[in-house]
Amino acid sequence: MPDDKGDAPADTGFFGAITSAIGTSLSYVADSVNSVMGFYDELEVNNPEGQAQDTSDAGPDTKQRQAAFTSYKDYIGMDITSLVTLPVWIMEPFTILQRLAEIMEYSPHLDTAAGTEDQYERLLWVLAFAMGPYACMERTWKPFNPILGETFEVELDQNVKFFAEQVSHHPPIGVGHGENEHWTYDIVSAPSTKFLGNSVEIYPIGRSRIKLKSTGELFTLRPCNVKAHNVIVGGVWVDNEGDYTLENTTTGAKAHLYFTPCGWFSSGRYEVSGHVTSAEGEKIYTLGGKWNDFLDAQRCDQEGNPLPDAPVIHLWKAAAKPEGDKYGFTHFAHKLMSSKGINPLRSDSRRRADRLALQKGETSEAATAKHTLEEIQRAEKREREARGEKWTPRYFKSTAGAKVFDIEFTEEECPLWEYAGDAFKQPRDPATVDVAGKDFCPWQYPELADE
Repeated sequence: MPDDKGDAPADTGFFGAITSAIGTSLSYVADSVNSVMGFYDELEVNNPEGQAQDTSDAGPDTKQRQAAFTSYKDYIGMDITSLVTLPVWIMEPFTILQRLAEIMEYSPHLDTAAGTEDQYERLLWVLAFAMGPYACMERTWKPFNPILGETFEVELDQNVKFFAEQVSHHPPIGVGHGENEHWTYDIVSAPSTKFLGNSVEIYPIGRSRIKLKSTGELFTLRPCNVKAHNVIVGGVWVDNEGDYTLENTTTGAKAHLYFTPCGWFSSGRYEVSGHVTSAEGEKIYTLGGKWNDFLDAQRCDQEGNPLPDAPVIHLWKAAAKPEGDKYGFTHFAHKLMSSKGINPLRSDSRRRADRLALQKGETSEAATAKHTLEEIQRAEKREREARGEKWTPRYFKSTAGAKVFDIEFTEEECPLWEYAGDAFKQPRDPATVDVAGKDFCPWQYPELADE
């Protein structure tokens, strides 16, 4: 969901866009929204615990929430990715591009994969990395949507670098690239949603590819769908549902996972299970865990049963969160917010004044700064149209017509982009002051911002 209608910045990023669409702290809206919309009795409240929910408490900021959500009933059955207005007070001091970077917390798994001799074990460790984004999907605050041309960069231990850019506004498309000497990671996304009254279905249309430099193997994945329940009435909660596939396109080996939909009394909640198979469909490993917690693997027979005395491989474990953190951020997420000792590009998310103001708890100032950015973006669009010019991304390039693998979305559904390779080569002065909230400039026509 974007922050504003019309020309407001649109959500993007493969997993980041998924979590953005659901991460709106909608437990705050409850039945105060219904009092304006007039269809309370028609909304189904789906409680994963199987118990009745008390919706009598309208919660704080009732009038503000009523104003924000009165138009929801007009969007039933529609893709709300770029239609719904959402205010600052339900946001987290993080952007979609920063959420895209959160998967890098689990990049050591790719180092392990690159150094593993067995092809099926390599697939397991790539899968461990790819599970990373699910660790933040229960977060209920909505990140800021990127401005067209906004970027985010981070350099980590083990020579890991990650860079992301908002390459399109309508339709919303975000692109990211990560790398070190052992692997590359590339992500493109163009997610869509469907509003169903008191729930939202999120379709993670996108393309994620991982290449191991030691073997030349290329992996691609297609994740399951996501559903956010009780977005208007009741306590909001999120579920991942259905099939997930990670394929080694070089060897044909695959990891199949099934995300069990949550049933009554939390039956099956968070559960994920599956197998690693050869190109011929032979089962090699059995997989099991919880998508918000861990994933394990064990060698299995052709029926998919664990082999006697086969050791359990603990592939992935969700990172711990600091106790009492308001937004549910991990320690790594806090690191991604920090600009201490660095001087990123002026288009970097850390420089956004609205994000910093919210981080400081200054909600009114954040709302004002956010509105200013959106107005400049609208002015830029008008200026481009008046000049007959187009927006050209600075750090990624279109690769229309390139190969699309069978399990991937088509080029029509998700366009092809690749990293141009020069983002970290841009000149940067040494960091002398903290740049958080300062000199943000993703603009094509900077003079408009000065006005």
